[in-house]
Amino acid sequence: MNKFKCMEFDDDNKRINILIGDKGFVDYKDIAKVSLLNEDAKYKGKGQPFVHQVLGGTTFYTIFGEPSFYVGLKIVLKDNTIKAAYISDRTTRINTDIYKEDVKEGNLIKNKIEKRISQ
Repeated sequence: MNKFKCMEFDDDNKRINILIGDKGFVDYKDIAKVSLLNEDAKYKGKGQPFVHQVLGGTTFYTIFGEPSFYVGLKIVLKDNTIKAAYISDRTTRINTDIYKEDVKEGNLIKNKIEKRISQ
């Protein structure tokens, strides 16, 4: 499978097409690293992606309650540009069914990207 809700793989042209997040094409050869992260929902789309991450149910910036967040892929390009691809367009919380589904899909996509950029 080369098409997901958040991204499509275009192996003929050796690039990904981000559909949710920083929309557009990114060439495989330009990708340096991919990480699966959780971005605090209140910061999505405001500034550089994944600066405000949710780790283990709390953010670096708050300890009041469990924040909602988006599961996404932080794609670091060789020129240090950061692109965001969100696994879905819905918020989630730690250990919910949505979270588990998004993490599973995110890891699958991450592995597919890593395989393509290592060739």
